[in-house]
Amino acid sequence: MHKIGKIFGCCLIAVTLLACTACSGLERLSDNLKVGAEQLSDDVVIGKSNALITPYQSFKGSRTSDGDAFQANYNASVMGFDGQDILVADTDLKENECREVNIQYSFDVQSGNCQLIYISPELEEKVLSESNSGSVIVQLQAGANYIGIIGTDYSGVIQITVE
Repeated sequence: MHKIGKIFGCCLIAVTLLACTACSGLERLSDNLKVGAEQLSDDVVIGKSNALITPYQSFKGSRTSDGDAFQANYNASVMGFDGQDILVADTDLKENECREVNIQYSFDVQSGNCQLIYISPELEEKVLSESNSGSVIVQLQAGANYIGIIGTDYSGVIQITVE
């Protein structure tokens, strides 16, 4: 009987250690999944908008963005920009956080075309401007909001400030 108690005790200790190890393993798995999702978001395509989160690779200049504050500065010279680029995004704007942002822009066109766009939580693209320079106010909505540009073989300078 004493031998059965020792075996039962050893089994209980083994199960407890295994359970503790499994819990910490699940936490590590969860952390790794979060990191993987953040890394993946750099290359993800957003629904029908086909808007890349990563910056266009062939530009010279500076680019900063803060998704939490929904602010961005983009000052770049591009050659042959053909596609979409998201400048700033907030994918979790709450109903009570809806606000207006002011966007100042300037396109110094050498060739091609470049448009400033807003992508709503419903993934509807709205062209904000196709002109050379100016400013526009956008009312952000609850959900995912994106401000970006679409280029068609665009070469030139792009200056955009989102505040």
